[in-house]
Amino acid sequence: MKKISMKLMTLGLTAVILTCGLTACKVNKSVNVNANVKVNGEEVFSTQISTDSWEVPQINKVSVEQKKYFEEAAGELDGYFYEPVALLGTQTVSGTNYCFLCRPSVSGNNAVNSLVLTYIYVDLQGKASFLKDERLVLPGTEAEDADGAPLPGGWSYEESNEVTSDIRNILYSANEKLPDVTYEAIAYAGSQVVAGMNHAILCKTMPSSSGKVTKSSLVLVYVYEDLQGNCEITDTSDIKLGV
Repeated sequence: MKKISMKLMTLGLTAVILTCGLTACKVNKSVNVNANVKVNGEEVFSTQISTDSWEVPQINKVSVEQKKYFEEAAGELDGYFYEPVALLGTQTVSGTNYCFLCRPSVSGNNAVNSLVLTYIYVDLQGKASFLKDERLVLPGTEAEDADGAPLPGGWSYEESNEVTSDIRNILYSANEKLPDVTYEAIAYAGSQVVAGMNHAILCKTMPSSSGKVTKSSLVLVYVYEDLQGNCEITDTSDIKLGV
């Protein structure tokens, strides 16, 4: 299956870049990033942001308590204009690391047209701190014309990341052709108008009865919907938390 790679570019404290483009193959890289935080006034090395021990929750809706943590952590930053739309994962350290899928909360010249993965740390006393952001970039969305406008025919981000019944049905129809893996939609990332429509849906894999999938993971699933409404998964891109 042809792979379309995804680039994650940090907007916060740590820069990690994965090359993105319409290429014939994809390379996944795993990078460990450690962040120092203060606990009881002392700087400790306890929030390892790695791909190890991250758990994708059964419920991805952001709770009232989690949103409070996010807002406290984001309050450390000037001009931070993202809001959480889904909880993607947690990691138990000396406290807890959280990863949220976020989108711009304001419009205008200062808004960045993208989605980001925002990492925060909550210590054992319940104090939240911002760790880093990583941009989730759909293929071709950074290509612009001479006036700085997105090129026509490319991918575009959705104004709402809600998984509607239509999007859920599109994913279900395409997923039926892949009996060994089941995808559950978390957020609708973007679309591309072609002879029909391409959809980018952020999903989690569900454990299968066959035992081939035993633990949930995060995947950006690309689905092509033709003019007759037939749907097919054309590409997938794994999302490794902590990369």
